[in-house]
Amino acid sequence: MKKKIAVLACGWAQYFLYDFLQGVEKIAKENNADVYIFNCYDYVEFSGYPNATGFSIYRLINYEEYDGIIILSDLIKNPRVLEMERQRILKSGKPAVSINLKLKDISCMRIDNYTGFYELVTHLIKEHNARNLFYIDGNETSLDFAERRKAFRMALQDNQIELNRENIFTVEHSSFNYGYNAASEIFSSDRKLPDAIVCANDLIALGVLKAAAERNIKIPEQLKIAGYDGNYFAKNVIPAISTVNDNAFKIGTESAKRVLTGFTEVQDFKIKSMPIYQGSCGCESKIITDQKLFSLKFLSEISQSENFAAQLNQIEEIFTDAADVFTLLTNLELFFSKSHAFEGSDFCIFLKADWASVLINSEENLPQNLSYGNQVQAITSIQNNVKYPREIIKTKDLIPSKMHSDECNTFLFIPIFNHSYVHGYFVCKNSLSMISNYHGHQWTRTFGACIERFRKKNMYKQMSQQFLRLSTRDALSGMLNRVGMEKLAKPFYQQNKHNGLTTVLFFVDINSMKTINDKFGHLHGDLAVKTIAQAVLQVVPRNWLCIRYGGDEFLVVGNSKNYNGEDYCKMITQMVLKKSSTMHLPYNLSASVGTLSVPANSPLSLEEAIEKVDEIMYEQKQMFHKTHH
Repeated sequence: MKKKIAVLACGWAQYFLYDFLQGVEKIAKENNADVYIFNCYDYVEFSGYPNATGFSIYRLINYEEYDGIIILSDLIKNPRVLEMERQRILKSGKPAVSINLKLKDISCMRIDNYTGFYELVTHLIKEHNARNLFYIDGNETSLDFAERRKAFRMALQDNQIELNRENIFTVEHSSFNYGYNAASEIFSSDRKLPDAIVCANDLIALGVLKAAAERNIKIPEQLKIAGYDGNYFAKNVIPAISTVNDNAFKIGTESAKRVLTGFTEVQDFKIKSMPIYQGSCGCESKIITDQKLFSLKFLSEISQSENFAAQLNQIEEIFTDAADVFTLLTNLELFFSKSHAFEGSDFCIFLKADWASVLINSEENLPQNLSYGNQVQAITSIQNNVKYPREIIKTKDLIPSKMHSDECNTFLFIPIFNHSYVHGYFVCKNSLSMISNYHGHQWTRTFGACIERFRKKNMYKQMSQQFLRLSTRDALSGMLNRVGMEKLAKPFYQQNKHNGLTTVLFFVDINSMKTINDKFGHLHGDLAVKTIAQAVLQVVPRNWLCIRYGGDEFLVVGNSKNYNGEDYCKMITQMVLKKSSTMHLPYNLSASVGTLSVPANSPLSLEEAIEKVDEIMYEQKQMFHKTHH
């Protein structure tokens, strides 16, 4: 029987994570094990609110079902989440390893950041006679960065070089742009050009290289540069950046070996980092690089990024253009069955069982909900590049049965959410493309935001329809008002003509309305209006338009599609009589009704047709007055 490893990750450290997971996969295959990776991204929203909703993906894990657990604690960095998962892991009793951050009562495997970085700085001093060294540090608070800071200080101290505080630059983010800005400040000042600039990571070092190139500073003749990470780009620029390999792959293999052996004794391990001396410090490269193909690979990655952006744009368009939930799901399935280069050949998009009601939820903002529920439905299921039906599975099963196979597999889970509401998750098999860069973060945020925009669009549509009903409805009679006639009756009349249908009009007028108001008061007048209106609404077909045309006048607009010559004039007057006979009114309530049929080819406008049917009704009213006076 195959074993199972659960890996808890946060995908921001893409280079480390990708190499690490490849190491885990290698050992898993050698030991007949599947790897389940639960990956997320925490971030700060535009409002400044730190969003940790993605960590809810760990709630899918039932630790008792796994043979070993690896938690990349240093990447997760959220104390509350780490403590909650630590307790759950310990309760399961399963072998576990924490990566790069010590968790109480759980074994820890760490990169020895210090040794490799110390050796690199010492190499600059001893082999290349660098005495005036600058350091550009990241603002991160992780143990990794702390060890690199310490290694830089100790290398200078051990080589009798005084540490000049003015030579230490701390940037807000350890990124290319911040490294470039820091280097630009160094080069633009009155300071003497350093012998070497040591950087907390390779991205900062690449920024320094760019700033130096813009000023024609020769590397390594005039300035030496060093970084950390073994970044692919750092290896393949010219000159290649001297750096430190963090041995992420080996950490992956060693941690997987330990959890699969079934040990439970708490131990701490360190994997030594290795310096790589390359062109930026004046050494020949000691690793085989593919610099000749670097430009082509770089162009390929640009093209891939453009294609991925186009993929996200198309997903957004599908959500924007869909008029209803059925159309949305149909179009998503159709799209992903044809286009899934980034999602992989085997993947599912699962939404919670109540997804349909959520998509039409009319609340302005969904309440916080971090649960995935007991069941999820695959709104898109692609297996071996073939579309499968939308099946419902138990959430604890995680994947449909057809995704399982006898081979060793890697399953990657990424949450789908917006703000603090979890909608579901994405899972793919044997593809790490979503975490080899930031595609996973962009994909899940786009999908979650699209769900919310679709929901808001439906909410506004409902509100618009409600507003239309309120603005076109007469409160007293329950019929349409004159605004409703303009917005609905006129288009209905024109549509009848377009479809070759005869329009049927009925005009109803309450008899002796002035007498009722004058003699019995307006409350009785209102009662008369409501009674006649109810009689009309009960008699005529439901899909006909009933309008309170005036104070005591009502207009009915129908068509020949569901009209078989019924004598609605007589039926309305009989219904009025039936209703009023049980109301014990101090007056006789009745109405005069006229009718007119307008053929589709008639040149009459609706207003002209109303005038004619009004005249016909008036004749009936005259007859009423003659017989009742």
